[in-house]
Amino acid sequence: MAGFMDSVNKGFATLNVKTSNFMESSKIRAAITNKETEIGDLMRYIGETVYLNRNVFSISMVEQQLADIKAKYDEIEDLKRQMSQLEATEKNIIGGAASGAEAKIFCQQCGAPNRQGGKFCEKCGSPLVY
Repeated sequence: MAGFMDSVNKGFATLNVKTSNFMESSKIRAAITNKETEIGDLMRYIGETVYLNRNVFSISMVEQQLADIKAKYDEIEDLKRQMSQLEATEKNIIGGAASGAEAKIFCQQCGAPNRQGGKFCEKCGSPLVY
């Protein structure tokens, strides 16, 4: 019974970590999308400025926008690093199950992947058949 409870507790901990990371990674992806939209807006502004001032254009007319674009690309790289750190943290907390590197046995009842050596499905609790 203790093994079953350990499995249940680990399942809840895994679910908690995955849910938390999913929410955080969703926020990061949304922030990246917003930065990309802002970059597109700045690029359109630069294009319009160049076109409208084509006879008297000077790079100084768009220097601030160019600097803003560079800063936004840097922010996107930082957000991508945060996403990678989330994934690494999840793998460290959950262990090999997150990496998919260890051999799996699939439940005949529900089809869920399980670690080798388990007696019951981690998802539905059905006995695993080897």
